[in-house]
Amino acid sequence: MGIRVATYAFARPVPYLFQQGVTETIQAPIRHGSTGALVVPTVAGSSVTITDPAGTEIVSGAAVAVSSSTAGYALTPPASGTLGEGWTVVWTLVIDGETYTYRQSAILCEFVPPNLISVIDVVGRFPELQHRVPQSQGDRGDGVGWQPQIDTAYYEFVQGLLDDARPIWLIREATGYRPWLLARALQLCIAAIPVVGESSWTQAAKDLFFELRGAKSAMRLQYSKDSPSRRRGGSPVNRLAPVGRPLW
Repeated sequence: MGIRVATYAFARPVPYLFQQGVTETIQAPIRHGSTGALVVPTVAGSSVTITDPAGTEIVSGAAVAVSSSTAGYALTPPASGTLGEGWTVVWTLVIDGETYTYRQSAILCEFVPPNLISVIDVVGRFPELQHRVPQSQGDRGDGVGWQPQIDTAYYEFVQGLLDDARPIWLIREATGYRPWLLARALQLCIAAIPVVGESSWTQAAKDLFFELRGAKSAMRLQYSKDSPSRRRGGSPVNRLAPVGRPLW
């Protein structure tokens, strides 16, 4: 089969995190073109399959729904499924008359720390930001406002948990991470504002650098005890950080 001229990017930067027994809509954002706009797949012929670590299909070729230009599926993970890595989500999407397959790993968790901030929090801290949205993200663009920066901050938080030596799927509770999310989102927003020379935004960026460091040290994660029923990936790692503190 020849190489396709058009390339459609699967725009989810981290694995799916499922929470035992909790229904959520998982999505498959696809982007393409000079602006990276979302591409709407055709519902007819598009499907999703989800397998557990044993290779059993808990969802097999289920039809997808399209909302906000993105394919999605309402999933209720098993309440007693095997915690840990090894889950797989395979999207089969029809785009412009051709079928594309996207495979993404997933992790079944005891608890998934949610995103805790929105654009209200961002402009509440710096009201001027509501007038500084990049043109491509504003009313003349795709109209998403500062949401991409907020999403990126949350995904970076999740990636930090994934990089931790302790399994993310054993987290029972996460507290104190909202200040980190807000500071990082504000950093990303300010970085998108064109600045020449010293300005109030330059000083704000410097202040947020130190604020982010302090916020990181204030985060607390509580973990369940590991057991043979949990699936662990990789080799054992000795924990060097104080109990209840993230290693990253």
